[in-house]
Amino acid sequence: MLKNNIIGRGMTAEVYEWDDGKVLKLYYEGFSEDIIKYEAHIGKLIFEAGISSPEVYGIVEVEGRLGIVFQRIHGQSMLKLIEKKPWKLAYYSRSMARMHAEMHLRSAGGLPDQKDNLVASITESSNLLAGKENVIINYLNNLSNGTSVCHGDFHPDNIIVADGELTAIDWINVSSGNPFADVARTCLMIGSPAMPPGSSMLSVIISKLAKKLICSFYLKEYIKCTKSRYEVIDEWFLPVAAARLREKIPGEEKWIMKIIDERLKRL
Repeated sequence: MLKNNIIGRGMTAEVYEWDDGKVLKLYYEGFSEDIIKYEAHIGKLIFEAGISSPEVYGIVEVEGRLGIVFQRIHGQSMLKLIEKKPWKLAYYSRSMARMHAEMHLRSAGGLPDQKDNLVASITESSNLLAGKENVIINYLNNLSNGTSVCHGDFHPDNIIVADGELTAIDWINVSSGNPFADVARTCLMIGSPAMPPGSSMLSVIISKLAKKLICSFYLKEYIKCTKSRYEVIDEWFLPVAAARLREKIPGEEKWIMKIIDERLKRL
């Protein structure tokens, strides 16, 4: 029965239609029960904080697998809409920035600490950083703290657009901290040179141009909305880039190390 109602598949789970306007995110066998419970708990905290996110209804077991029942958001990802209507790239990029700025006005108790997460990720990347991690962590500790809800994975493919309304999904990396670190993280994800295997030279060129434009429109609008400055965002690129090394995204390592080395020279 479930197989006939599948909506999509991801790295960790399949998504199925569920009862009464809901969806089931059903994790693959062997996936950590603690992680599933954590995602459900975090999802409830975010929804209760008044942020535009899917409501969480609970955890269920189906055919020996655990899953989370979420509110179903009828719409498409912002990334798919940009791919279908590239002439609206600026509009969607600015909309994303306004949503991010609004999110950063919120706070929620019980979220992980942003700096603790960054330090842990940087430490895990010590084999690649080759002694630079201590300098970066000391630098990070001198940056200002914050209490904003920071998504940690905010990019066009994690935003659902439905009737002009935006909903952010996939909150597993959320933390409480400085919003400018979250913006730096978004810029790194959008600007990543990583491409699917076998991509043509033309698709690489088009993707690079599109990423540059999205990031530019997004940053300018975010700075405008928050009355901030680029400099206060830029100072977070060093620790955020060092932390991203832990994810080992194919095609990113040299690019990230260049960002790290350039900023270390400024210190």
